[in-house]
Amino acid sequence: MNPVEAHWLALEADLADYLAKKGIAPSCRAGCFACCFGLVTLSRLEGEALLPHLSQAQRAKLRKEGPKRLALLREGKDDPRFPGRYFLARTPCPLLEEGLCGVYPWRPLACRGLLTQGDPRLCEPEAGLKQGHFLPTPWRMARLRMEAVWEEEKRRYGFLVLGELATLLYLLLSGFPGERKEAETFLEALGILGGRWGFQVV
Repeated sequence: MNPVEAHWLALEADLADYLAKKGIAPSCRAGCFACCFGLVTLSRLEGEALLPHLSQAQRAKLRKEGPKRLALLREGKDDPRFPGRYFLARTPCPLLEEGLCGVYPWRPLACRGLLTQGDPRLCEPEAGLKQGHFLPTPWRMARLRMEAVWEEEKRRYGFLVLGELATLLYLLLSGFPGERKEAETFLEALGILGGRWGFQVV
């Protein structure tokens, strides 16, 4: 099994165990998708694990959406308000299909860890995110899994690439450089390397 997919499955099992032991019933349901307007960070290795599960239609949508995401990131990567503005603009994940995640079984770790037992209406961009709305422990569990994937990526490639989900998937579909210097030059030429919210090469 792909090591990233193993982390997806392991996190699901860990979350189910934690929620059952604590008696927590998340209010997240199919058709509830406000979190799909948020800025999601993905690593290259997790993106590569997701790619084989994309349909041709999803790939075509990412290729169409990619240049728009590049422009948004180029303009906003140094703006401390960028994630909030991005969220309020209701920019949907291109993998959102009629209110449902089109890759739900293979969704990224960052998406899996975002859970609430509160009123789902408070997840909406206009509600203004309240501290404590999202459950902290599931997010920490997801973060630990993400960090493990990042370490695996460093072992495999010698460096780590982190970036916005749709933009990174678009770049992977278009052909992403394999060497660190090439990757940095490529991302810098696109105007999305560094800054507060741009791509990071570590």
